[in-house]
Order: sequence, then structure tokens, then C-alpha cells
Amino acid sequence: MHPRRSKWRQAYAVICDRIRTGELAAGDRVPTVHELMAEFEMSNTVAQKVHRALREAGLVETEPGTGSYVLPGAAEKLQAAAESEAGGE
Repeated sequence: MHPRRSKWRQAYAVICDRIRTGELAAGDRVPTVHELMAEFEMSNTVAQKVHRALREAGLVETEPGTGSYVLPGAAEKLQAAAESEAGGE
């Protein structure tokens, strides 16, 4: 992880990469807030911010009581963004 990047941005980037590469496919449950807290050694508030950012980006949908799940087309959205960034360099 990049030491100068905030923890939530680092965790967000990791989850996005997992979605983009297919490690997390459409319909898969993304790590819970508690799982993010353990994996990335972050607070509850910061882990919630990761989930909020994923929702706001249109990558996941949260079902109260069951978890957050990758939306169809999320990988393609992330791949297109990565290709756009690579083409802009």
C-alpha cells in the first residue's frame, strides 16, 4: 500500500481492482465493514467510507441486513476507466 495515500483510498483501490480483475464478480458480496477493518487495519468509520465510495461510484449495491454486492457492469466500468486513464498519459 502507498504510505502517502489515505487508508480508505487504498482499500477502495484494492476492492476496485478485485472487481476489475474478476476476483469479485457481479453478484459477489464485497468484504463487510468488519472484514475491511481487519484486512486494512482501519476504523469502523473509515471502512464505512469505503463502502459509501463504492456505492457512490455505482459499483456495489447494499442490501440492509445481508451485505453489499457487486453490480452487473461494474468490472466493465472500471476497465473502461483504466483504459481511459492509460490512453490519457
